[in-house]
Amino acid sequence: MTSIVWHSSFASLTGYSGSARQFVLGLDALDVAVRPLFLYGADHDEQIIAGQMHPRIRELQATPLRLDWPQVVYAPADRFSKNSGAYRIGYTMLEIDRLPPTWVEQANQMDELWTPSTWGAQVFQASGVTTPIHVVPLGISSTVFYPGPQRQQLAERTVFVSVFEWNQRKGWDTLVRAYRRAFSASDPVVLVLKIDCRVPAANPLREIAALMPDPAPPIGVIYNQPLSSAQLRQLYQSADCFVLPTHGEGWGMPILEAMACGLPAISTDWSAPTEFVSAANGYPLPITGLVPTGSQHPYYQSACWAQPDEDALVELLRYVASHPDERRAKGQQAAQDAQQWTWQRGLDAIMQRLREVG
Repeated sequence: MTSIVWHSSFASLTGYSGSARQFVLGLDALDVAVRPLFLYGADHDEQIIAGQMHPRIRELQATPLRLDWPQVVYAPADRFSKNSGAYRIGYTMLEIDRLPPTWVEQANQMDELWTPSTWGAQVFQASGVTTPIHVVPLGISSTVFYPGPQRQQLAERTVFVSVFEWNQRKGWDTLVRAYRRAFSASDPVVLVLKIDCRVPAANPLREIAALMPDPAPPIGVIYNQPLSSAQLRQLYQSADCFVLPTHGEGWGMPILEAMACGLPAISTDWSAPTEFVSAANGYPLPITGLVPTGSQHPYYQSACWAQPDEDALVELLRYVASHPDERRAKGQQAAQDAQQWTWQRGLDAIMQRLREVG
């Protein structure tokens, strides 16, 4: 029987946890003997911290831990040293043009490395990773994210939506400035921001308001409100276009989810989302070049990321608002293209690697 230890987190509100759940449950459904192992402490610690654990993952955590099985550490690469498997696999992603030296050092101690995108694999190689690298994409569930009926609410307005964690990398300031420049208070548009803020001292609402002097086009904010998958689908289905002028993405899950729901995406034409956003299904946002991150985060120091073109974003926002037939056609194509990126594609890649590992 095929077997694997999946070493990660499974219950927190993070991208790693959400995708780890999908992979573990998917492998389990394929009759793989999979043992979920909590990365940051004993298995029972995570349920205490998070307050909730998927029942099947909890059952699998009660099975014996086999260190003679291949083991994946699915986390930032400076956690790869926790891999205790007989065959050690590191699975990670990053959003900048080079890896930190500590990541390269630990990646090169693995037997092989997985990352979600071809772009990411190229960055890893250029950073000095010599371990064999394989692309294992993330995905969406087509039974959860799909196009909805034609919107009735706010039908007279073009609704832009953006979903992101509050930090510098997501380019929220570029988005707000461009939206303010693109439209007046009387234009039939609205920008809806779903923001998750995990920085205690931050005040996103105040910072957004500072960039939107009166009179300004309307902005709606969903702030620190966890949404179920169904609620998130309804949010996407209630909009006309997804927009995220990010500085870089290791994958870009909200972009792909929105596409699956029939939205074209205005997305920075750099990093992992270039795998699935194209001029046929969306609006790739040009960049003016790569710039130093200026971040003190240890992962981002001495690295560069993309600078999205704010002037181009202003023009794209106006263009999308004034071309409803085209944006709907691109949205239909986006929904079709997103079906190429279901979780099954990633699971197929994992099963192929496990067969070859033996």
